[in-house]
Amino acid sequence: MVKIVCPHCAADLEVPPSPIHTCDFCGTAIQVSQMLGPDGTNITGEKLTDEAKKTYIIKDHYIIRCHYNGQEAQSLMEDWIKKIPGAPQDFETSAMITSRELKFYPIWVGEYKASSSYVGLDNWPKFSHPAHDRPGWYEYVWYYKREEKGKIHREYQIPLMALSEKNIPKYLRNYTVTTTGKEYFDITHVKELGGKVIDSVYEFEEAKKWMFNSVLNRQAGEMRKEVVSITNRNDNVEEQDVFYIHFPVFEFKFTYNKKKYTAFIDGSSGRVIHIDVPISTKFRLATILTGAAHAIIGVGLFVAGIMVPAITFFGVSAGVGLFGTGMIFLSMNFRKGAQEKQT
Repeated sequence: MVKIVCPHCAADLEVPPSPIHTCDFCGTAIQVSQMLGPDGTNITGEKLTDEAKKTYIIKDHYIIRCHYNGQEAQSLMEDWIKKIPGAPQDFETSAMITSRELKFYPIWVGEYKASSSYVGLDNWPKFSHPAHDRPGWYEYVWYYKREEKGKIHREYQIPLMALSEKNIPKYLRNYTVTTTGKEYFDITHVKELGGKVIDSVYEFEEAKKWMFNSVLNRQAGEMRKEVVSITNRNDNVEEQDVFYIHFPVFEFKFTYNKKKYTAFIDGSSGRVIHIDVPISTKFRLATILTGAAHAIIGVGLFVAGIMVPAITFFGVSAGVGLFGTGMIFLSMNFRKGAQEKQT
């Protein structure tokens, strides 16, 4: 831990030596790494100048408000589980919630305008030997490389989940955060709900570099839709805005029949990000018996169809269909979880 002075409210803070920390008193996003000397010592004992404060503070710091409390989020989870085929209907009374946390996860969002001109090679066909019996057709075709030029103009909003991959729950790694409802960060909102702020492992400049490179990669992807190889390119990328945003996620841990499960609920929209869904014993038994019966009958019909020419078509097609249906029933027992689709 290192001791720093908040450059906004002057509170004395003891924080991890991480790149970013959100002040526990005023909610200011502080670039801790900028406030430490090369040997890791605190350099903020002196009175901070206005110019220094601009370096130490992330100005565009926002929050996506949480519109649900813990009990409401839990009710959403329980209602969702009961609607899933095979889930136990006694979940509310038999499951035990062992942990319920509200975490505000960090994300960087960059907005860019990009214009690129490129020169590349593309495959073009060449035809020879017209077909005598098919007018307009040719006997031979081969491809040669031809140079092409073009321009790509795009606007991008690039998100960067601001945690190392091992520290991001896997169901959040590809989750799309809707940022249109962002507001300036309010630490009282977090405290009222008993939330926990998770901060970025990337410095401001490091995050900008990552997002800038992502824009270049996307531009290259657009170019490769037109040519198979790029021989020369010139890029002009304009940074419009860069935001540091915290968004709310409820994380639940619960047990059912002595087995452990987890669930993630978006605290802003109420969307089910992911739920590990228990499977009731009755449903498991029914699907295993039904699946096994369909699979056995399907195999029998398939074998009969091969051995008896008179019913070959019926036996093989019906056998494959029943066997496939049986596999579907059996696969229901290996379901890992459920989530709402994002549109």
